[in-house]
Amino acid sequence: MNLDEIIQTASAIRLRQRLLPEGGPGDKIFPPTFAGGVYCWEQRRIDGKSVPCVLLDSVASQANRMEEALMDLVVQGRIDIPRFEVHFGGELADLGTISTLAAPHRVFDAIMRDSELEGKPFFKTDIYKSLTKCNVRNATELFARSPTALLFGCWDSTGAAGGLGNKFARAVASEIVGINAEWGVTEGGVRQDPLGISSEVEIKIDDSGDWDVVGKSATGKKERAKGTRPSEINHGNVLVRVEQGTKETILANGTIVSQKLPLRGGVTVDYALQTTVLSLTALRRLRFPVGDKVSEATDMAARRTLAALGLIAITANRERGYWLRSRCGLVADGAQDFEIVYPDGRTILLPLTTNEAIDAYKAATDAAIGAGLPWYREPVRLTPQRKLVDLVQKSREIQSLGA
Repeated sequence: MNLDEIIQTASAIRLRQRLLPEGGPGDKIFPPTFAGGVYCWEQRRIDGKSVPCVLLDSVASQANRMEEALMDLVVQGRIDIPRFEVHFGGELADLGTISTLAAPHRVFDAIMRDSELEGKPFFKTDIYKSLTKCNVRNATELFARSPTALLFGCWDSTGAAGGLGNKFARAVASEIVGINAEWGVTEGGVRQDPLGISSEVEIKIDDSGDWDVVGKSATGKKERAKGTRPSEINHGNVLVRVEQGTKETILANGTIVSQKLPLRGGVTVDYALQTTVLSLTALRRLRFPVGDKVSEATDMAARRTLAALGLIAITANRERGYWLRSRCGLVADGAQDFEIVYPDGRTILLPLTTNEAIDAYKAATDAAIGAGLPWYREPVRLTPQRKLVDLVQKSREIQSLGA
């Protein structure tokens, strides 16, 4: 694999992987739910036809999975990635360490901003200020300290410039979509209580969430005040209700037909399609000067490193498997090679494993350092500011009271 030639001449490296349910063709799978408990449906044009499709894993979710795969490799000692880490201790020790590979907004996440370095608020340090000054004409500091932010995108939305802070578009994008999806059906039911506790018993719940028995309800099974039913403390038989949603189908003549169907009944699909793209044109937009000197050599060294790291993320994520959530495990319908996509539409197959991508990455990082680019192999360790600790503790306190 001549990575330099690919980066200089190709538009992208992509993977289009067909997937099937772990249970086999026709098995029901469950997409993620969004506000209102609904799935994300849309019509897509496939082979010249409008086909009903459902989102199985979003671009943001796929990015998180790739970052997790990268962090696994770091923990295993197979690669190093410059990053920032916030270490929680004491009463928040269960949070452990949150790095820029786990924080939602990466290096510009509020968790990083509201931590401190050597007793100084992180956002007031020279390191943080140098990161906020990065742009497409000079992304060297981000490359050196948080290269995954350049791959998966970042935005300094809460800095001194507010919403006008610098943005870096993601160079790696991936999603999984269910193709020709059919809306599934689920039935209501009753969760049987082995203790046989009657719904006619009345209880009372105090402000701390503890409860006591009052006796037999005067109204029986009729309307009761909140906090008086055993089912509210998870005792007794509980009726599982089926929420209804509206499915709209566009007929050939343009007529829209609406149906009431279960919101969360799962789906069946012909197949799922994972589409992953590493945009080389996006990487070529980035410049990486050293000091005041701009050179094609340092630009190329940084782009080579980022491209190799992106390929590790994609291959490692694929090799981890496709368990997306409960009842949504997928397997490859035959392993598909990567494709190199050129500006004129030509494609060339690119077989690639994680180990091969790691070898390319290690060679690229050594070459980048040799070209004079900064590269911080060891993570920068931060500690949460006292106010961030207080915020988390107060939130937990309120949640424990059920408020």
